[in-house]
Amino acid sequence: MAEAFANILERARLGDDIAREAIYRLAFQRLRRIATALLRRERAGHTLQPTALVSELFLKLLRMESRILDEDHFFRVSARAMRQVLIDHARSRRPAKRVSLEHVAELLSAGDRNGESVLAVKLVFEKLRALDAKVAQTVWLRSVEGLTALEMSRLQNRELWRVRADCDFGLQWMASQLGRYV
Repeated sequence: MAEAFANILERARLGDDIAREAIYRLAFQRLRRIATALLRRERAGHTLQPTALVSELFLKLLRMESRILDEDHFFRVSARAMRQVLIDHARSRRPAKRVSLEHVAELLSAGDRNGESVLAVKLVFEKLRALDAKVAQTVWLRSVEGLTALEMSRLQNRELWRVRADCDFGLQWMASQLGRYV
């Protein structure tokens, strides 16, 4: 029986609609019980319902590359995948952390330290550079090189107000982006 289940599951993964329907019917009630048990451990008022969690699971299973060995393996993998769906759901609902402008400048000037925050700020800085190279250069000159607004204005041959605006915009944009990473 377990081998037959694995064969049907493999056919479903390869795109056989009849096999998908068969797996869904065979496994749905047990998966719904697992989902209900997992959701009992979550906070009150959770927005996901057991049936929605099972549906998310099936979408995740269809994208999975590994082969399911037998029925027990299927339900273990399914329970783990449902837990991951709940984690992903919680992460998407978490409000972004506020990052101060001073902290952005601090992280930018951190040099070659290998912290997770430093890597995140480098990634966000590269996105800023792709968005507007002049703004990124202004942020870099202020945060890393330590130039004043007046020095940057002379160096870039731009109005003082524009240099200040670019620097403020760049730091604020980076701070909002970093709230997702830090």
